[in-house]
Amino acid sequence: MFHKLKIRHYLFILSLLLLSCNRKAEQGFEKIPPGLNVTEDLIKAIRPSKDYQYWACIRQGYFHHPNTNTEIITGKGDISYLMNNKFDDPKSGFLYKMWQGYFYIAYVENNHIKLVTNKAQLIKFIGTIDSIEEALLIADINNLTVDYERHIGSSYKKVKDGYEFYLVKFHKCTVRTEPFKVSIDTSGNYKAKSLGFFMMLMTVPVMIKSTNKLKLEKYLFALSGLERITA
Repeated sequence: MFHKLKIRHYLFILSLLLLSCNRKAEQGFEKIPPGLNVTEDLIKAIRPSKDYQYWACIRQGYFHHPNTNTEIITGKGDISYLMNNKFDDPKSGFLYKMWQGYFYIAYVENNHIKLVTNKAQLIKFIGTIDSIEEALLIADINNLTVDYERHIGSSYKKVKDGYEFYLVKFHKCTVRTEPFKVSIDTSGNYKAKSLGFFMMLMTVPVMIKSTNKLKLEKYLFALSGLERITA
């Protein structure tokens, strides 16, 4: 009897957690156009505030990881000019991606090579955030992305001073999806509100010893930080 109550207690908690997540975007929001969940595509849409003669966005692979390569994502002008003028590679960038490396921008201003290696410098380089791609890049820097499988993770609305979005953050440990309502204005200011979690429930068969036989029971546990229920 105690064992059954224990299971019901856990399932009640899990039900509350699942119901705590709002599943629909507000009216007036549209579907985000396809392909805008890829960082490189967002970077390719950058339009700098100034007409720099040379600039390039570079993904710097980690030197200690042989499977990562350094590559130029996009840029303007004779990019070889940048490559032929030596500058120290930065140790970090405005955006980091696991297993890929980090992204930074090198540009020429007043005959000097300058670097963009953080969010504030990126916003200054872009100037006005006036496209959906640039706004989503700011969200990407804050670990939010588009989830086309859910309306609540792939919706946007153009507003007077910028954009509003429904985006998600993927958690790996424990595995769950966290939707956010996000606002990003033309100055790059970012606000986000968590809307709860989507979590995966699993049914796992477990063999348990009793006093006279082995019996098979199904135990429910959630990948939400709750421990598996045991006898």
